[in-house]
Amino acid sequence: MDLNFSKHFLTLNDYFLTQEEFELYRDPHTELIKTIPQPKELDKYYESKDYLSHDDSSTSFFAQCYNFAKGLNLKSKTSLIKKFTLTGRVLDIGAGVGDLIGALQDCGIESVGFEPSEKARQVALEKGIDLKPTLEHFEINSFELISMYHVLEHVPDVEKQKEKILQLLQPKGVLILALPNYESYDAKFYGKYWAGYDVPRHLFHFNKKAVRSLFEKDFEIIKMKPMWLDSFYVSILSSRYKKSLFPFLLGMFIGLLSNLTAIVTKEPSSITYILKKRF
Repeated sequence: MDLNFSKHFLTLNDYFLTQEEFELYRDPHTELIKTIPQPKELDKYYESKDYLSHDDSSTSFFAQCYNFAKGLNLKSKTSLIKKFTLTGRVLDIGAGVGDLIGALQDCGIESVGFEPSEKARQVALEKGIDLKPTLEHFEINSFELISMYHVLEHVPDVEKQKEKILQLLQPKGVLILALPNYESYDAKFYGKYWAGYDVPRHLFHFNKKAVRSLFEKDFEIIKMKPMWLDSFYVSILSSRYKKSLFPFLLGMFIGLLSNLTAIVTKEPSSITYILKKRF
């Protein structure tokens, strides 16, 4: 697929960590958005105890709220994966500190994980979960289901990643993708401060059309599910980035408003896509 990121979409900063400036450019055909420039060395942009998906040791109030929401999301993810897994193996790509792998194994589902962050793998190992550092550890056609929860936006080459997924999935296997949705109410309300952009850690940005354009040739989208809790988390962070008064309260309000709006528009803050491999 020929992608042409020629249309300027937004100028914004890394409000989470470095304050460096980045540009977003959109491909007019697919509506996929790319972060420019894309740093060659991304590790330094994750080096913070506040990057909670790689470090669950923080005891701040916000971290406690995040972990509470993560627990609820974990039950939802586990339930969804159980619906689409019969007897095969599950691979979680971008497994973070291994919580989903642990939950699936507790349910008797054979599951393994890939996580490039050495720090996150070490945290997982302390929980007894051995995550692999590359996808080359896994055999072709060896998984019934692959999950990528808020991972594809971090990948430097989305088409190459899709091809690798196709290799690893069995025929008619299922792919679960969870992605921020830049068409949501909270994204439009916060604009450049929207935490869902999270540059430069998020290298690409998606709406429904972008997902369809990238995947419909090889996958059938069988379902799309809103991730209702994400709007609150993202909106609170966005309010903090914008230096709003009472960011927690404003974020909770905007998160609720975004969810209510999404009931009508079908454009929630984050979407879980369930896709089935066509062959």
